[in-house]
Amino acid sequence: MASFLDGFAAPWTGLRYMNAHPALWRHGILPILCNLLLTAALFAGLVYGWFKAYAWVDAAFPANWWGATLEVLSVVAIAALELALAVAAWIVFQGISCGFFYSRLAREVEIQLGMDPAQMREVPLLYQITDALLDLAALTAVAVGCFVLGWIPLVGAPLAVALGLYFDCFVFGMDYLDYPQALRARGRGVQRRFARQHRAATLGLGSSVMLLTFIPLLSPVLLTTAATGAVLLYRKLETPDC
Repeated sequence: MASFLDGFAAPWTGLRYMNAHPALWRHGILPILCNLLLTAALFAGLVYGWFKAYAWVDAAFPANWWGATLEVLSVVAIAALELALAVAAWIVFQGISCGFFYSRLAREVEIQLGMDPAQMREVPLLYQITDALLDLAALTAVAVGCFVLGWIPLVGAPLAVALGLYFDCFVFGMDYLDYPQALRARGRGVQRRFARQHRAATLGLGSSVMLLTFIPLLSPVLLTTAATGAVLLYRKLETPDC
């Protein structure tokens, strides 16, 4: 439980660290603005797409009870599809654009903590793109599996929800712990082993990150400080006696 709480508190630990070292905020402004613009653009596209789809559906079905039933079902299906597409787009573009800036912020934190810049590798944009796409593929595969599992009577739905939340939190936590490890040129296999070895802390960090994504305006700031917190958490996990 202590490890889980350490992971869960990482965004606030990062916030305190950045407030204590204000020079870091110049590396945090761009990902905050990028996150705000991305979220606003996706929300505007979601609303616009829903109204356009609703206008099309409203004109597509006859004006009777059967048409009204089909219209309601179509609207619900379209809303669910648009939401799923918006989430997928947010994961990809946030992972690519913001992830690049988070990596630069993590690098500055590591330098402040005494790591020699010559020992760090520059994380390329292609790495961020590949990482975001792999995360999306993994989350999509699990979502489909949980959807199928949910059809099992009685136990299916609770198991699907529990497994879905567990995997999502694990992926988000591993994704943030990727920043300090990528700077050390550690591959995805090494990162997975580290995340499994420190499963509780990884799940705590991922749970915090996932919850923060649903908080308007505040989430861009705390998702940025989570990158700083992930560096501090990684160092604590790697050298627990320090």
